[in-house]
Amino acid sequence: MNSGPLIPGINEFDGPKRRVPRFLWWLLATLVVVAVLIGAAGLFGGVGPLRALGLVTEDLQPVAYRPTTDERAIQVAVALPPRGLCPDEQVQVTAYERGPRVEVSAQVQRSRTSDCPVTGIAGDRQWVDVTLITDLGERTVIRTSDREPLPRETG
Repeated sequence: MNSGPLIPGINEFDGPKRRVPRFLWWLLATLVVVAVLIGAAGLFGGVGPLRALGLVTEDLQPVAYRPTTDERAIQVAVALPPRGLCPDEQVQVTAYERGPRVEVSAQVQRSRTSDCPVTGIAGDRQWVDVTLITDLGERTVIRTSDREPLPRETG
């Protein structure tokens, strides 16, 4: 009587080796391709959930300010960039209130790749509303980038 395996080289109770099913590999490959396409669309097209990858932030120069009828709001004039602005671009002005002064900075976000018909020309200004936490009062409004006071305009 033979006391070894039924087939030489194979143990009796060895089962077939388990492999990852082929459809899971296809599913993983499809997910990788979709992720790459979404990333590329965000980076190059400025669309989709990764739109921020395709945007560039450009600093702008505040050049003047004027009070409004509301003591907690001012308007800040921002010099347009040399190439102008696209119609869908929004200028964002941020105000930092620090004691006797209000510091303002301005930025615009634009797509890396899109070209559009620009509005305005270099040297033009755009007025942007800024809401303050406390009343403006006699505080000085200064530009954050170089700490220069902004001239106050009326009208």
